[in-house]
Amino acid sequence: MPRNLRRLAMIMAAGTAVAASLLTPVAAADPVGDSGGYADFYLPPDPLPAGSPGEVLRVEPSVAAIVPGTPLAIDATVARVMYRSVGAAGDPVAVTGTVLVPTAPWSGAGSRPTVVVGPGTQGMGDQCAPSKLMTFGQEYEYLQIAPLLSRGYAVAVTDYEGLGTPGIHPYLNRESQGYAMLDLARAARSLTDRGIAGDTRFAFWGYSQGGMSSAAAAELKDSYAPELPVVAAVAGSPPASLADLAVAGDGSTLSGGIGWVVNGFVAAYPDYAEEMLAVFNPEGRAVLDRAAISCVYDFPLLNPFSPTTRYTLDGRPIAEYLSAEPWATAVKRQELGNTPPSVPMFVAQNSADDFVLVSGVDKMVGKWCATGVSVNYRRYPLPPVLTKTGTGHGIGLPPAAAEGLQWLDAQIAGGPTGGNCRA
Repeated sequence: MPRNLRRLAMIMAAGTAVAASLLTPVAAADPVGDSGGYADFYLPPDPLPAGSPGEVLRVEPSVAAIVPGTPLAIDATVARVMYRSVGAAGDPVAVTGTVLVPTAPWSGAGSRPTVVVGPGTQGMGDQCAPSKLMTFGQEYEYLQIAPLLSRGYAVAVTDYEGLGTPGIHPYLNRESQGYAMLDLARAARSLTDRGIAGDTRFAFWGYSQGGMSSAAAAELKDSYAPELPVVAAVAGSPPASLADLAVAGDGSTLSGGIGWVVNGFVAAYPDYAEEMLAVFNPEGRAVLDRAAISCVYDFPLLNPFSPTTRYTLDGRPIAEYLSAEPWATAVKRQELGNTPPSVPMFVAQNSADDFVLVSGVDKMVGKWCATGVSVNYRRYPLPPVLTKTGTGHGIGLPPAAAEGLQWLDAQIAGGPTGGNCRA
């Protein structure tokens, strides 16, 4: 086994043990903390002062608690940052995140690069913000953050709109998540006093919801933040189609996650809120309410394995509504593949993923390739395992992260993209 793959296997094993021990404490953790002005940090200025997207509103030292003596242990300076961005509804918003800079010097050519990480599904409650979970050692994205730091990359992790800060998190909203990534890159450029190189180059990284965010940031970069020096983007198992996700997720362990999607739609498109909510019966409304305050670790509280037919007034599954208005337009706006990125892309997908259907990722890649985008697409023929539990989704992460990191190293070093533009 190559050295890089061995190291990742060690990291994943350690991370699995850590994550398993954290499932219960996350739900009990104080959502706003208990010392050092922790609560105040997440309350944006009211009104939000005039400024430009990516402008830093406040920054303070933070910590990233992790089990010492394991491959996930990190040696880095950590800062929590609040910055301006643009929300799903098109209004200025304040978003928080975390910037981590290794204490070891960068050994590659040029200045230390910065990888902007889009976290995977965290949930919707404010206590689910990655910058909060990191301080308790409860953020599963350490599985990807630690290897990046160990390679010498600075890492900036967004909390996304509405996680930790006031407002509803517009879950799986392409523009909100892409803007949050791009504006964190802008914010990071000004944090030279925190160790970010003034001429740093950027890459985007993420898996699952984070893979969607990475792909969205790459698609939106030229129109929204053309000044950013972005070298590459890694997108693992990106939900390229919410219509596909509604089918795959129905009756799964995260079937209650439909509450995150619907609540996010209502927040992003308030003019259609009444019409969207009208399809739900009292049990469905209750699931939406619980989802609004729950983290992904709280999935047992969201009726796992229940079909969404339980939640609608007419007994139809949610997936059947998505082809009609007002849902259809909202779903279409989140679709990936319709805007070609100008940066090289690495996309990885397990063919037997039971949450993110491979057909949607194939379609996204096909659209990009047809417009000349350099895409290195890795599709892993792993067998179906415990379908509807998310196992097929999770087991795609180790190979995606290992190969994605090797590919990213090559891009930073100026090597070939290795584009194949085929499944």
